[in-house]
Amino acid sequence: MGNENSGPVRNLVQAGAIHGGVHFHEQQAPEAPGQLLPEPVNFVDREPEREALDALLAEARGARAGCAVISGIRGVGKSALGTYWSHRVIDSFEHGQVRFDFGLGQRSLGEAAEHCLRSLGVAGDRIPLSDDDKIALLRTKTKGRKLLFFFDNVGDLAHVAKLLPASSESVVLCTSHHDAADLVLDGVRPIRLTALGPGHALDYLRRSGLRERIDAEPVAAAELVDRCGRLPHVLRLVAGMLRRRTSWSIARAVRELSDKRRRRDHLHEAFAALDLAVGQLPRAEAELYAWLGVFPGAVFSAGAVAALADLAEFDAESRLAELHRTCLVEENDQEQFLLHDLVGEHASEAARALGAARRDDALRRLVGWYRRQGAFADRMVMEPSRLRVVDDEVDGENPFGTREEALEWLERERVNILGMVRLAGESELHVDVIALCDGPLWALHNQHKHYSDTLQALASAIESAAAIEDPVAEARMRSLRGQLLMECGELDEAHEECAKAVAAAERAGHRRILASALEFQGKVLHARDEFAEAIGNFERARRLNEELGRRRGMALQEYLMGKSLSGLGRHDEALTVLGTALDRLAEFPEDTRTPGRIGVATARAHQALGQHEQAVSALREVIAATRERQASFDLAEPLELIADSLTATGQPGARECLAEALEIYEQAESPKAERVARKLGDG
Repeated sequence: MGNENSGPVRNLVQAGAIHGGVHFHEQQAPEAPGQLLPEPVNFVDREPEREALDALLAEARGARAGCAVISGIRGVGKSALGTYWSHRVIDSFEHGQVRFDFGLGQRSLGEAAEHCLRSLGVAGDRIPLSDDDKIALLRTKTKGRKLLFFFDNVGDLAHVAKLLPASSESVVLCTSHHDAADLVLDGVRPIRLTALGPGHALDYLRRSGLRERIDAEPVAAAELVDRCGRLPHVLRLVAGMLRRRTSWSIARAVRELSDKRRRRDHLHEAFAALDLAVGQLPRAEAELYAWLGVFPGAVFSAGAVAALADLAEFDAESRLAELHRTCLVEENDQEQFLLHDLVGEHASEAARALGAARRDDALRRLVGWYRRQGAFADRMVMEPSRLRVVDDEVDGENPFGTREEALEWLERERVNILGMVRLAGESELHVDVIALCDGPLWALHNQHKHYSDTLQALASAIESAAAIEDPVAEARMRSLRGQLLMECGELDEAHEECAKAVAAAERAGHRRILASALEFQGKVLHARDEFAEAIGNFERARRLNEELGRRRGMALQEYLMGKSLSGLGRHDEALTVLGTALDRLAEFPEDTRTPGRIGVATARAHQALGQHEQAVSALREVIAATRERQASFDLAEPLELIADSLTATGQPGARECLAEALEIYEQAESPKAERVARKLGDG
């Protein structure tokens, strides 16, 4: 025969002499691993995230495995999503699925590599000792194979890149409490989970065998999922509590979670997980986390946090970025940070360790920061020389480059500014209360209306003015509140408030404040159709402004006098006075709002005289200028008026103008919306 062989052979032996039997031992191919945990029950939602994971299977990526990292706060459902999706696509990985739990960093990269090798059939005595050699062997064993690796609770995301197989057919799926945005350039797809939506959170409880109880108490059920922060892990704890306490109503569960001590007991696991997360933070970040528990609002900027924690803004930003990376802090698209409700509670507990004295000092710094920033925003949005009873001067460079930027900040921070008013009132920081109301809140109200909140804040400012016995501040705050009440149609209460404002100004002997109080009272008198009395107020205020050399103040009173003259039917006189006011305002080109108001009053006078073409011309100019200023609320009145004149002259476009005006009034919750709606209905 010779000693050559050709063709396929299963077993071949070359030997000279054989004594005894020959035994063939075939090495069996290792069984494909299937190590996924059982599919989670009651899984809901996460459709966008599942679609992002599905895209991994279709993308072209060369000789490297696909990789995604699911991150988020503890209890948000990272492992559940990863496991649920893995079971959906299990048939795509014919060579098996390997799972390894890093235990939040308690297990090493080497342990992970060794576990993967053993799962793929490598005997223990053939596994190298060094981590680098283990990883190299793992790449060899995974080349060209279709495997799914599921690494749970990864503490160090740098491990992910090292464990990636050199196989385009494989996928590595990880969960971590660290955000993976920094790994995008390494081909990693970051998926950051947030809490469930309200509807999906309720659906989770329904699927937990609680459908009848949830549907029987829909209002209490909605509050319950909010008390759970809509986190799947917390919902699971509460579902278990309700399953054990079959006699409890949903309302009873809400009461249990509303009691601070009982809530801590019921949600012990969730708070313990946060204890662990914060315990792993560096000292600087852990301290900043505690300071966030002092912040009275849910959304905050780096500048506000810097003031609170007495840090440079750069340091605050760096530490917030680290807290964001560890998923303890979220970030919105307006450069603001926020805490999940449960995290906020936990941070508040951590804040107690800072001590009452330090917390009080921090809150004073925070109020002071908002007062200063608000003063700068006020000056960028409104006339810099307008009447202000506090913060008449503010030193330093204005951080807002444009009016639009300042107005955006005011709107974005409105809730926090209101919170600072409440906080300052509780801390008896009365001057701060007045400054915040007279500055940023009033500047914002002049552009965007938020009636109920601002009325409440001004009531607090009146109390603060009384507490420090400051009649000038009292007159100012009562005047502003009277203006808002008038805009809301509460004319009797507005008249009473403005009368008290005039009395306080007379008592103070402050001529400019008295002129202002008379102006506000005159506007209420005008709204009550007491036009002659209103003109008396405006004329007196005009004389006071003339004595003080305030020509802009004189122009404002002339504008208001023109409106009241029209109210008396003296429209030609009104047009003359309004023209004088407009000419005088030419000396103040930075005042871009008052000319528009004069234009509206002029158009009303023309309408009353039947001169609708003149009215339309004047209103078109006003609307164009107002759109350029981006002052949405100021658009409503000229839009409504031009619709009237367009209808009177048979021109098109009236309904479109009324519809836009209605939308603006409704957004501001203005009572004028009802009138415009009637006009639309009549048309």
